[in-house]
Amino acid sequence: MSFLAASLLVAQQLLVQERGLGGNTLQPNSPYQNAAWASVVDALAVLPDINGKPFGVAVLIDDRGYFVAHSSSLVYEPLVAKMSGGAEVKLGRIGYDKETQLVLFGAHNWEPGKRQPVRVAPQVKPGELMVATVKGPVRGMLTSDNRPGLFLPSQRFVPLAEIQFETKDVPVGGAIVFDNSGGLVGILGAILKPDHPNQGDDFGNPMGGTGGNAQPAKNAFGPQGLTVAYALGPKILNRVVEGFKRDDHQVEHPSVGLFFKDGPGPGQVVVDEVTPGSPCALAGVKADDLIMAANDVPVGNSIDLAALLFGLEPGSQLELLIFRAGRRITVSMTVGVNKD
Repeated sequence: MSFLAASLLVAQQLLVQERGLGGNTLQPNSPYQNAAWASVVDALAVLPDINGKPFGVAVLIDDRGYFVAHSSSLVYEPLVAKMSGGAEVKLGRIGYDKETQLVLFGAHNWEPGKRQPVRVAPQVKPGELMVATVKGPVRGMLTSDNRPGLFLPSQRFVPLAEIQFETKDVPVGGAIVFDNSGGLVGILGAILKPDHPNQGDDFGNPMGGTGGNAQPAKNAFGPQGLTVAYALGPKILNRVVEGFKRDDHQVEHPSVGLFFKDGPGPGQVVVDEVTPGSPCALAGVKADDLIMAANDVPVGNSIDLAALLFGLEPGSQLELLIFRAGRRITVSMTVGVNKD
């Protein structure tokens, strides 16, 4: 089973022009994407580097002047960002989610009602997407909405959306991904590269992924080569956005108090440790239990299980099928909140 190791993409170049982002604004390839771009361009802000040159992108998520960007798009703070029409807005950090490295900014002297915030899409399906880069929109294709991946530096395995798009010498780190109706479906904070784990490593010591540049996809898509990138899907992204909108700007990620590793045989995941007082402990899960399935989904390896658990919502129900002392046992619990 392959997984994804993250590496940051730096040195982004862009210019802000009237009603667009980029000196030579790229045009979408369909009327749907033209309409989607028109509906979201006023919610995008260009972030400068230390020399005042354009570097990254943030997106408006709330009419109170809340913007979200990936930390890889930031060089210094606070900063003055530029929006469509040449408008400038001063942004200061008011929140941060270390699990996803997404940053929440508040705009100084923001006037509500002037620009329409984006909405997070309820779901994303394989098919065409619009990648809003620093030079404008680029046509993309969602090829998978549930690829387990390793998010650095948090060392968290998460479910990711795999996106392919035609390479046109366009930097995409920090790019914002939308569906063709203008719904927010992801933020490309990093270019991620498929890799293969070493045998015998466990979940507590993530397997030796290598960073680096995105790799060209092998299958054909359009007239040019492909870049493959990965983003948090709308389910996790919506969790972060809703947390950022709270008065305390805190994001609630799930926790069940379970530490595990790959077992000696294929398709085996073994419980390594259970946190006292955690949902798993209260449900009766014990060290050395073999986890066979989670919510009726067969467990392939520790990476798959970790990504599945991170996709759960606090307060939801989790059912584990475990094997202990020659018996199959089903345990149920309510997913808790990660307090770290």
